[in-house]
Amino acid sequence: MFNSSLFKLISVFSFIIIIVTSILSCDDEATINFTEISIIDQGETTIEINIPKAEGKTEAAKQINKTLSHFVNTALNIEAVHTTKLSTEESIEDFKKAYKDFKTQIGKTLYTSLPPWEILIDGEVIYKNKTLASIAINSSINTGGAHSNLVFRFYNFDIKTGQELEAKDLINNIPKFTVLAQKYYDKELFSASNERINAFESDTFTLPKNLGFSEDGVIVFYDTFNSISNYVIEFTIPYIVANDYLNF
Repeated sequence: MFNSSLFKLISVFSFIIIIVTSILSCDDEATINFTEISIIDQGETTIEINIPKAEGKTEAAKQINKTLSHFVNTALNIEAVHTTKLSTEESIEDFKKAYKDFKTQIGKTLYTSLPPWEILIDGEVIYKNKTLASIAINSSINTGGAHSNLVFRFYNFDIKTGQELEAKDLINNIPKFTVLAQKYYDKELFSASNERINAFESDTFTLPKNLGFSEDGVIVFYDTFNSISNYVIEFTIPYIVANDYLNF
């Protein structure tokens, strides 16, 4: 005789397995793993690119890679009159062509050899949890000037969508968090040199455009890379202090 109780037990057990499998599958889809893209191109110019790559064919992975590629391609586009290319390969060729064109033009009046142009783009995943991936990325371009042209920023991505998160998405009370950050900022300046203090002197204190996240806490970073100096102020607000202000 058919055992209806056993059938019900098997049905319930099967249902539980389906639910658990579904949950685990969703977790897998929401998890993004990163590898690294490494490009070295040496000739008349030196180009070195090392940036994270989100693995997988999900829309989130595509969006993250698109954003990071845009940073790379923008850095390689040193001629502002040209539109930034979507392809890194094309951007590299444009950078090399710009050097050759400049070399041809300047060679008519320059009595010494033109120094090679160099660009280094480097990025890494500095923090990742189930909802957020934080990436630090920078570019350094030397086209023969006294100083390299430096750019540094953080990208914070929603793991599920790949969308870039801004401070308003990450912080639930920006005014109060700004007051907290200023205490750390003032502490950093207290022991700084006069040159460094003058470089960051301002009548009002504001949060930087983007924040970073590490295993230790929220990274707050300021720089003067767009001026003649290359000073930075960087400090970390521990999570034990910052957690009440965070949305993740």
